[in-house]
Amino acid sequence: MVIQRFTFFQIPEPKDVQLMIEKYSGLQKAAVRNGKPYITTCEADPTLPDQRSKGYTLAVRTTFDTLDDMKYYDDECLAHKDLKAFAMPKKTGDVLIFYFEK
Repeated sequence: MVIQRFTFFQIPEPKDVQLMIEKYSGLQKAAVRNGKPYITTCEADPTLPDQRSKGYTLAVRTTFDTLDDMKYYDDECLAHKDLKAFAMPKKTGDVLIFYFEK
């Protein structure tokens, strides 16, 4: 079983969506725990234009081996803190996050 996490951002500027995709592309290697990468998958892509997207323009899927790894990501990971600081001025509205075990 792995933790599947989906994160959705409302980023109005297409150039900023691309910058976020580039930032996410290095996250899997940059995020380390006990000296080792701990994110098993990290994929970020623009959403397709559709009214059902409710203004969300970037979708991200990250997977973790354990819920504890995801909690570390949220609370302690320096690479994630850096990513959040990078994203804050680019996004509007709330970030939507959901996760489940599969």
